[in-house]
Amino acid sequence: MIGIFGGTGFIGRNLTDHLNAADMQYQVFSRREALGVGARTKLIDFERPETYVKYLKDLKSVVLLVSASVPSTFANDIASEVRRNVVPYSQFLQAARVSGIQHIVYISSGGAVYGPPHSSTISEDHPTNPISPYGCGKLMVEEMIRTTSTEGRWTYTIIRASNPIGRYQSSEKGQGLVARALDAAISNGVLEIWGDGTSLRDYVDVRDLCEVIVRSIKVDAARNQIYNVGMGEVYSVREIVDLCSSISGINIRTKYVKEKSFLVKDVILKIDKVRRQLGWMPKFDIRSSIMAEFAHASALSSPEAPYNLSIDE
Repeated sequence: MIGIFGGTGFIGRNLTDHLNAADMQYQVFSRREALGVGARTKLIDFERPETYVKYLKDLKSVVLLVSASVPSTFANDIASEVRRNVVPYSQFLQAARVSGIQHIVYISSGGAVYGPPHSSTISEDHPTNPISPYGCGKLMVEEMIRTTSTEGRWTYTIIRASNPIGRYQSSEKGQGLVARALDAAISNGVLEIWGDGTSLRDYVDVRDLCEVIVRSIKVDAARNQIYNVGMGEVYSVREIVDLCSSISGINIRTKYVKEKSFLVKDVILKIDKVRRQLGWMPKFDIRSSIMAEFAHASALSSPEAPYNLSIDE
């Protein structure tokens, strides 16, 4: 049985769709239920192990998606990042010591953990020098998982994902440029751009990311490995905004503000390792990914959209 912690959030909702299509057995653990997941959800509080420890004995693999923050949440407050994200993961790993868990998949960050790049492209052996509490927290969790794996209780796969985009993404959760740009288009709002719009970013369709997660569970080569996952292409902020305008048919209004100190300016991930070891290739390009997200965002903006389509980690 696969346990998905944070299974009603953006990535989790897409992962459950993926597992349903593959007829794979899973159990979702989350603070709230979500449409389409239903009876497969156990309501827990990840910050309180007593709410979930009894379920761990039935799990063989776990996918860890829980996050209390995005890069801007605790931008100048590392204590809050540690308290809300790092400590709950340390408690989970302690609780899992007496479980049947054999493999852990953790979704980390493909930009924040590396910090300013030392080379034109970033491979998995690039130095990790985060410049934000968010990136520092992600790296702490990675190291805790790696360290506890040396006891032989479980193996791990750490996925350093670029910026995921696609269905179920929410601008209200601060989940990225594409979500915010499409929200501005639909609501006739103004999109705030940090910096001059030339920063380069790698993206990944959430459906492709879910395929890597599943292969990380199934394929022995993924044991005790770290993978960068992205499209293998980069786009400037301005290019993404132009694409969102083109797809939505609305000229998105923008406002430029000062670059945030916690953001890494240019991130270009090298994805050769995941291609080679897991036989994976991204299927979706940037345009089709944004189109999928726009279709979902448009449906949510409809007066008939059900309340429980909202996103919750």
